[in-house]
Amino acid sequence: MKHFSAQKLAIATSIALGAMLATTAHADPKISGRLYLSTLYENKDVTETNTVTNAVSKTNTDRTTLNSGGSRIRFTGDEKLTDDVTLDYRLEYSVFLDNDAVTSDGKSLNFAARTTYLGLKHKDYGHLAAGRMYTPDDDIDYVNAGYLYASGAEAPFSYHGQRTNNTFQYTSPKINDKTQFKLHYAMDEDIGAYVSGSNNHGGAVSGVFVNGEQTTIRRDLIAGHVLHEDEKFDAGLAYTYAGEFKALRGMVWLKPTDKFKYGIIAQQTDYNSGNKELGALITGYYSMDDKTDFYAQAGHADNFKGFKDGERTVASMGIIKWLKRDGGTRVRAFGTLNYDDRTEFKYTNDQLIKVQSDAFGVEAGLRYDF
Repeated sequence: MKHFSAQKLAIATSIALGAMLATTAHADPKISGRLYLSTLYENKDVTETNTVTNAVSKTNTDRTTLNSGGSRIRFTGDEKLTDDVTLDYRLEYSVFLDNDAVTSDGKSLNFAARTTYLGLKHKDYGHLAAGRMYTPDDDIDYVNAGYLYASGAEAPFSYHGQRTNNTFQYTSPKINDKTQFKLHYAMDEDIGAYVSGSNNHGGAVSGVFVNGEQTTIRRDLIAGHVLHEDEKFDAGLAYTYAGEFKALRGMVWLKPTDKFKYGIIAQQTDYNSGNKELGALITGYYSMDDKTDFYAQAGHADNFKGFKDGERTVASMGIIKWLKRDGGTRVRAFGTLNYDDRTEFKYTNDQLIKVQSDAFGVEAGLRYDF
């Protein structure tokens, strides 16, 4: 019995809960999810220069990998309590198809919690949920079309939002069926000797400067967004505050025709270094027919990770082939070319190291949503 890990206990509990809900609840839980599987070839050159001793080291990575990160399975359901109020829940867990992904200390990430919450929805006043949820800045990213793991297949920002524990999240009703806002508060429950461990913190951000030194801050976090969706354009604004760390993101997504869409997303990220990172990504997306889509995007960030001479440039282009696109099931194949050039800095033994890298990647894979 001593070998029965907490991870296995959590999985068994989730399965038992799902089975119990299926047999006892008035509304059966819905099982859905997303499965990725891709092959990535990437060639990456890295040059590290010690700014104190001027020592230089160079490395090259030339490798093909199989990836399935981002896959997940979820249980969702709701229960009507009154004519106006409905209780709902979401239990979503990571799954890996190609390996048993583990953390640095050897803990399995299979069936690790992603988004999990219990909520109440009022037909007039909106939705309030409590649990583990992603910050609202992710909701307004309509622009990044990159697939999936290759360097450069993302916005050039160093901060992309995060999933926080101990979280309350409120989503308003849509105003005129177009405009909605969301508020997100993650509590820090670590009170010293009685409660400890990273899972008891609200948010966590690495690379923040506190008293002139880089560190990881773990504390309460407040975030929110306003999102407007219209026939010809979508627009959003999001803000995150965690003490010494702040991020402001804006997005506009234009839809001039049914086949062609384009837009820009920009973000200012403040690591309390005196040099605010500022980056933007521009994307164009074209649907040739109901089976084939194309996209191309490019972006740049200055003061990358809060360093004056840091920068990052990314570019990605790809084709998406829809194999099934009806009902609740969607299957697509994709192929992409990606490029990522960056200059960043890190401290090693109190010495500043300049890290310059450029990477080129080719990726092909399948995505199955059910």
